[in-house]
Amino acid sequence: MKKKAIMYVVLVVALAGGGTLMAMEGKDAVTVAASEKSALLAADSVNQTFQGVGGKVASIAVVEQQQVKKGDVLIQLDTTDIDLQIAKLEGDMEQAEVKIEQAQKSLDVQSEKIASQEKQYRLDLEAAQAAESLVVQGARSEDLKKQELAVEAAKQSAEAAEVAVETAKKNVTVAELAVKTKQSGADLAQTNYDRVKGLYDKGLAAKTDLESAENQLENAGAALETAKRQAEIAVNQVTAAEKQLAAADNAVSQQQTALDKMKAGATAEEKEQAHIKTEKAQEALNSIAQSKEEAANGQYNIDLLAKQKEALKIQYDTLKLQKERMTLVASADGKVTRIVPKIGEMVGTGGVGAVIETEQLYYEVYVSETDVADFEVGGQVKTHVKALKSDVEGTVKSIASAPQYASLRMSREKGLADLSSYIVRIEIARTPELLPGMTVEVKA
Repeated sequence: MKKKAIMYVVLVVALAGGGTLMAMEGKDAVTVAASEKSALLAADSVNQTFQGVGGKVASIAVVEQQQVKKGDVLIQLDTTDIDLQIAKLEGDMEQAEVKIEQAQKSLDVQSEKIASQEKQYRLDLEAAQAAESLVVQGARSEDLKKQELAVEAAKQSAEAAEVAVETAKKNVTVAELAVKTKQSGADLAQTNYDRVKGLYDKGLAAKTDLESAENQLENAGAALETAKRQAEIAVNQVTAAEKQLAAADNAVSQQQTALDKMKAGATAEEKEQAHIKTEKAQEALNSIAQSKEEAANGQYNIDLLAKQKEALKIQYDTLKLQKERMTLVASADGKVTRIVPKIGEMVGTGGVGAVIETEQLYYEVYVSETDVADFEVGGQVKTHVKALKSDVEGTVKSIASAPQYASLRMSREKGLADLSSYIVRIEIARTPELLPGMTVEVKA
């Protein structure tokens, strides 16, 4: 018993002495932990989730522990329902486009028609107003002079037409005489041919004589046909000339009537009729305003159809995006460590489909507020890998306040108050030698 008591006393004295020496030299446990940090390397893991979509798992393209590249397909959800919706929207958008094209073509035709009508109605109104003014005020001296000249011109045209008729008739006489002459020549040629043919048949004429007679007969026939056609042309020219003469006589009558009317002046009834024509022309022009309003309504309908198509396009793009998100792809290079669902299972919106261990290694150390100033985001930190007995460069990724339970409580004997701690995350580029779970050390 005495020996055990002595051993306890010695142990207590030794511990007290050692603690005192370490405190005097600034090597207490808290100080050492604050200056020399060790941690374990870990690989960053990323949850691969279905963004805003869910559904039944149709296929799984990878297995656990498989290496994947960013963009590789991991899991495919069933897209049958959404494919049907997309197909329907495609049809609706095509129909909307056809309706817009048809409505636009109809509006273009209507607008062109309105513009043409408006131009014509303005011309009609100007003509009606000018005619009414002429009726009310009566013919001016210069207008009477012009009309008298028009009468004279019409008479001269009629006289020329009469001369043309007489000339055409003379041409008919000449053509008929030519036909008679050519007919006589044809008859003579026929008689000569018959005579030579008879002699040839009896062996009294040569074949060349027969051929000569035959040629003369054909030429005479052709000349006769030409003469007949010229005669027909001459007769037709007479008919045409007589029609022109009749038209010229009618023009003389009209121009003369107009001249007589201008000299006599308009009657009350004619003035009233002229005024009515002006009013009708004005009403026709006023109707264009209503047509323009209808065209404006047509444009409004086209704009409405266009907005409806835009709404359909938004729905279409939304469904296409949802369909795209139903194919879960790797967000980074790495190894698939876990596949959550199975084929045929339902995955909820935003559900985790797989977990990927990325190629990025990191470790975290706790640093007191007195040492945190030695670290800055993006700064380089020399890290010692114990297993490899070598140093590597790390990069500070983030600095955040540690939970309160991790704050360092300093020695009261040294008169120091409690200090807050910070979590410093340091990333290291992965190499074949560096493996998750290795112990690393870093000095603050």
